[in-house]
Amino acid sequence: MQWADACYAALRLAGWLATAAAIVAALWVLFFVMLGEFTFAGAVLHLYNFAARYVAADLERRATFETQFWIASGVLFLVVGVLRRHALRELFPHSKETADGQD
Repeated sequence: MQWADACYAALRLAGWLATAAAIVAALWVLFFVMLGEFTFAGAVLHLYNFAARYVAADLERRATFETQFWIASGVLFLVVGVLRRHALRELFPHSKETADGQD
C-alpha cells in the first residue's frame, strides 16, 4: 500500500510541475501577444525581432539574456506555484483523528 501511495504522490507532483511549467510558457506567449497588440501578425513580428536580435548578439550578451530569462521564468514559476498550492493538498493524507485520539 505504501508503494501505491508513493506512486500516486509522484504522479500527482509530476502533473502539478508539468501544469505549472505549461502555465509559465503560456505567460511568455501572452507577453508577446500583448506586445503585438493582441494580433497574430504583431506577435509574430515581435518574436521575429526578438529572435533576430538574439542571433545577432555576441556570446556575452546572449549569456546575460539567458540568465535573465531563466530568473524571470523561475520567478513566474514560484508565483504560479504559490497560486496553485491548493492542488498539492491532496498529496498529504488528512488525519481524521479527533483531539481525544478517536478516529
